[in-house]
Amino acid sequence: MRNWRRSIATALLAVATFSPPAHAQSNADGKAKIEKLKPKDFPTQPIEIDVVYPAGGGMDINARLVAKFFEKWTGAKTLVNNRTGGAGLVGHTFLASQAEADGYTAGVISNLMFADAWLRQNRWKETDLEPIAYLNAEGLNLVVNASGPFKDKSFKEILSLAKEKPGTIRVAVVPGSIYEYMIEQVEAISGAKFLKVPFQGGAPGVAALLGDNVDIANAFYSEVRSQLEGHRVLAKAITSAQRSPFAPDAPTLNEVLGTTDVVWAVTRWVALPKGVLADRKAYLAASFITAVRDPELQEEFRKLGAVPDLQYDTPEKLAAYITQIAERERAFFIKSNRLK
Repeated sequence: MRNWRRSIATALLAVATFSPPAHAQSNADGKAKIEKLKPKDFPTQPIEIDVVYPAGGGMDINARLVAKFFEKWTGAKTLVNNRTGGAGLVGHTFLASQAEADGYTAGVISNLMFADAWLRQNRWKETDLEPIAYLNAEGLNLVVNASGPFKDKSFKEILSLAKEKPGTIRVAVVPGSIYEYMIEQVEAISGAKFLKVPFQGGAPGVAALLGDNVDIANAFYSEVRSQLEGHRVLAKAITSAQRSPFAPDAPTLNEVLGTTDVVWAVTRWVALPKGVLADRKAYLAASFITAVRDPELQEEFRKLGAVPDLQYDTPEKLAAYITQIAERERAFFIKSNRLK
């Protein structure tokens, strides 16, 4: 059972341990490529960058950062739009099956979209969105209220309580996503049983935690940074393969559970609706890739707790990597009886 989980975890987190190659293309070369590829009649209006989760969350913050640096390197205008609903399903469905394939609509999405494509509808496929630029990857922080009942408890102790009194500890999850799958795996290994409270994203879950409406929230570092620094929440565990430099005292789930295969992360990238004209797609790909390569943006990603990576420096390399992630996540859904 753990072998297939380990293969999924390895694929999801491989990017987190990769060191960017020394021969990475310079941004000066990227700027020249942008100018060379720019179509004469495009763009003449702002590029809409859709985010399928609420404002203030990890996906939203990353999208607004990449939009800023896209503008820096192209001179073009962008508009970040939070197209939310259905825990991502509304936005994913719009991008994959409703958005015009004219190059004026892009999305900042992640491997969270696979569940929507496979489990929650049958109108579009993950291949209806074409990846053009890799952003970063990161794990989730499991946090509790610093003034709540679990402030002095380790995550191992919390698991013991959730086992002794099943369904009494409330945990925020985003249904049909790594938030839910991670908790499910933790329960299966530990014997604990949580009361899962659904939210549209990590940030709303953190707000609920601060309001004492849940006991544990799962969030990316960018979603809890100010609360961690202000000592309003405490990190009790991290879902990545290694401890976070931003919460070094929080153990990994593997440390808590005594295993090696409980690793869940989100991988983010920029995608276009399938069918965008080749010249526009090439221009947008070069523009977003150059923006991501900007050292200032790389540093902003690190401040967010995300791991940037420069090895997926073409749409083709990125597409191949995403296909690997999709294959392994599909294996998880099959093994967990979610998908035939």
